[in-house]
Amino acid sequence: MLDFIVKQPTCVPTRETLMFLTSRVPVGAEILEIGCGEGHLACELLRHGYRVTGLDSDPEVIARAQGRGVPAVIGSWPEFGGSVSFDAIAFTRSLHHISPLRGAIVRARELLKPRGSLLIEDFAFEEVDETTIDWFVRVLRTKQAIALINLIAGQLVTELLSSTDVMDVWQRNRGHDVHSITTMNEAIAEHFVPHEAWSVPYLYRYLIPVLAETSRAASLVNEVFQQEALLGQRGEVVLLGRRIVASPRPSEMHAVA
Repeated sequence: MLDFIVKQPTCVPTRETLMFLTSRVPVGAEILEIGCGEGHLACELLRHGYRVTGLDSDPEVIARAQGRGVPAVIGSWPEFGGSVSFDAIAFTRSLHHISPLRGAIVRARELLKPRGSLLIEDFAFEEVDETTIDWFVRVLRTKQAIALINLIAGQLVTELLSSTDVMDVWQRNRGHDVHSITTMNEAIAEHFVPHEAWSVPYLYRYLIPVLAETSRAASLVNEVFQQEALLGQRGEVVLLGRRIVASPRPSEMHAVA
């Protein structure tokens, strides 16, 4: 059982991704996290006994990650020039916008040990339906949520709350320059053998940028996550999050080894 306490909104997705990675990668493994952001996840992985390198193209978030003690570097993918081989490479919600996509997968293969693991956490924006978005908007309009949400310009939650055409808002915010899950799966399959793929909650994550870093806000995010998970299991909403675990194709393992 992971030692983890939810203190603020970012803790909820960090907890869920941490459980995903630690359940598939042995303690002590060398992990490269692509799209590490401010290092919340990488910091927890380090605390739980993993060796981690964080990568992000934003100098400001890398500085915050480094302030948390994360060995994080500024760099773009797949241009990253590192030469160290990793036991696991994790794309944490970053693969959908990396271009070129196939170059990103090839580079991951080059830096992954022959028996290493590729782990991807992303989302399938194109599979959403109106019922799912309508549910999310109803959640946003509850008294509990309204009391905590800060209407920040440019955030999806803000635009959903002010719109009468929520599907149009979704498409305008999420549908540009984003790879579909089908395209991502095809690129992965060219160089890796997928072993696991499943759907998980995702919409709850959009609450985080419009909430303060308080325990009350964390409770709201956790409640929305739990509700989304339950409704997804019942088939009442679409779970947009995707998790994929893959290993190098045997032919490429021999070629690289």
